[in-house]
Amino acid sequence: MTRISPHGKRWGMRILLFVLILISGFAAHSARPISGTVERDASGVYLIADSSCVRYLINTKSPDAEISVRKLSTGDTLTASGVLDYGTCTAVIESVDYVGLRKMLGYWHSADGLITVRDFNSLSFYPITLNDFQNGQSYNGVDPIVYRYSMTPSDGKDWVLFLSDSTSTTFATIRFNKSRATMKIYDSDTGNVTRTLYLNKWGNLK
Repeated sequence: MTRISPHGKRWGMRILLFVLILISGFAAHSARPISGTVERDASGVYLIADSSCVRYLINTKSPDAEISVRKLSTGDTLTASGVLDYGTCTAVIESVDYVGLRKMLGYWHSADGLITVRDFNSLSFYPITLNDFQNGQSYNGVDPIVYRYSMTPSDGKDWVLFLSDSTSTTFATIRFNKSRATMKIYDSDTGNVTRTLYLNKWGNLK
């Protein structure tokens, strides 16, 4: 049986330690889910995350991520694939997966009913017209359809919405124009537009 000398053991331990350092360094710089709130000012776009830095300067690593971040405003939220560099307080973002838009929050009306969006996860649709509401009918007396939703970036000015109620999931696109928005709902199987809602904002959250 061959014995390993103490000198050989020391070299073996050094090699093992070197390999472990390489692995830990790679893991520290590999992309992982990160999330936070966007803050934009004259010096750049930042991510406020629950971490050691007060805020992280966003540095995008792909054209798609750059376009997605460019469309976000202060107070929006994002969930992305990337790395938080604690040493430089930089958020290196490879792709933006989900967003929450502040301009989505509030009260909307269309010819089909009223929509309230109180957070970045759910919205309620009330089958009551604005005229009925203005004539005294309370939407609180109408049973709403509650949807869970998530929003992702898309090409151009559109955003993609995934809407889920108690029975099904569908997807839609929404495009904002100041206090108005156009939502197109699609058939999940064919990809055809099944419904178009022209929304007008009539109030912000209190």
